[in-house]
Amino acid sequence: MNHVRTRFAPSPTGFLHIGGVRTAMYAFALAKRHGGQFLLRVEDTDQTRFVEGAEDVIFSVLDQFGLTPDESDRHGGDKGPYRQSDRLDIYKKYAEQLVEQGDAFYSFESKEELAEHRRVAEANKERFAYRSPYRDLPLEEAKKRIAAGDEYVIRQKMPAGQGIIFEDALQGTMKFTTDDVDDGILLKSDGFPTYHLAVVVDDHLMEVSHVFRGVEWIPSIPKHVLLYKAFGWEMPVFAHLSLILDPGGGKLSKRKGAVAADEFLKEGYLPQALLNFLMLLGWSSPQEREHGESEREFFSMQDFVEQFDISDLNKSSPVFNREKLLWFNQQYLQQLSPDLFVRAFTDWVDHYGDDETFKQQLVAAGPEKVQNMLVLEQTRVKTLAEIPATLQFYFNEPGTVSFAEVKQLKNLTDEQVAGVYRDFLAELSRQESVSSWGHEAWEQSVRTIAERHDVKAGSAFMALRIAVTGSPFSPPLFEVMEILQKDTIQERIQRYL
Repeated sequence: MNHVRTRFAPSPTGFLHIGGVRTAMYAFALAKRHGGQFLLRVEDTDQTRFVEGAEDVIFSVLDQFGLTPDESDRHGGDKGPYRQSDRLDIYKKYAEQLVEQGDAFYSFESKEELAEHRRVAEANKERFAYRSPYRDLPLEEAKKRIAAGDEYVIRQKMPAGQGIIFEDALQGTMKFTTDDVDDGILLKSDGFPTYHLAVVVDDHLMEVSHVFRGVEWIPSIPKHVLLYKAFGWEMPVFAHLSLILDPGGGKLSKRKGAVAADEFLKEGYLPQALLNFLMLLGWSSPQEREHGESEREFFSMQDFVEQFDISDLNKSSPVFNREKLLWFNQQYLQQLSPDLFVRAFTDWVDHYGDDETFKQQLVAAGPEKVQNMLVLEQTRVKTLAEIPATLQFYFNEPGTVSFAEVKQLKNLTDEQVAGVYRDFLAELSRQESVSSWGHEAWEQSVRTIAERHDVKAGSAFMALRIAVTGSPFSPPLFEVMEILQKDTIQERIQRYL
């Protein structure tokens, strides 16, 4: 394959959709596999929809996913500027070149004129493919109107009755006719280009070899084919990616849960788990399987880069199964070493934690105690965002629980429970610490106490768990007690007496 240069070209008009991360990942993988470059271009020509801060979020999210570009306005590169609003003079030059060649024209219609053309087409039940009455206006006359101060746009002059055949690397052969395509605007009256002009000019000047974009851009193909032809430029290889669907059907929608990449990270999903999940939404590994061998599901980014090829992408629209993503995330969390698990959580707290008191409590606890707490939660949680709630009982005295609501305790008498608590406190007071007591001796002591008061061992352990943690569900009780230490345990059990 010739030198590969791919790009991700988001618009700072809102959040970065999780589908955009998939597009960026495919572009990144192809470039890296072939020793090429992955660049980021900010397409901010739609100034009416510009959202302050959106560009910063895009760069931050890509960094967290490990999809850092080789070239951008923030990373350097010799094909910039990489922000379209900084390239307006370039677009004007090429738009005017098209006018001089006869492939575009100055157009002066008002919004009212355009609306009337649309109304007539709708009334006649015709598909609206606008043909401007100014397309054949002599160039000199058009220039006189511009000199006189008339407002204008530059439109692409769409030829009549021309068939266009296009080969897409993923979708295959496509056929179009120019009669179905309007004389679209290339340069707006404010001097900003439309997507169609800007993307063609930029991809050529930035020497982009392969373009990944969604199937929703397929109707634009005839315009882009003709623009490349008019300029005499070679088109990049295009792969139009299928839409990601909600399980209930339709395009992945915010109404049914998070769709912004940043939201998933805030909800406590690991970037590597999200990437692995996204890989499989439209890509199949080319690895051959032995007979009866299950399909491989876990791929690191390095694995993906080494195997990725456009030929292994799928045309069909994948379904975004949130339960599957949650499962992936849990598997990734469990596979982390204790140190990496702690780092993942503390990074998440730094980025997305909004409870300043909790942050201060973590600092006060110290690294060793925090690691001990977190390791007990590692096999229990599915996302990082669940962890703060599970740690609260370490820092704050838990509320009391009615024993009548706990299956193992509802049939115990007050005397039985009080006896278990008193005897346990007596044993605890004789120990230097929970750790010095030792797990086996501690467990045997609780069993002996339970037998003494005619209580099942499981009920005795549950009564202690409730008093110490405030919940029937917690990590292993002895390990929890080691972290809380003797004085705190005594205070909490005493409350129930």
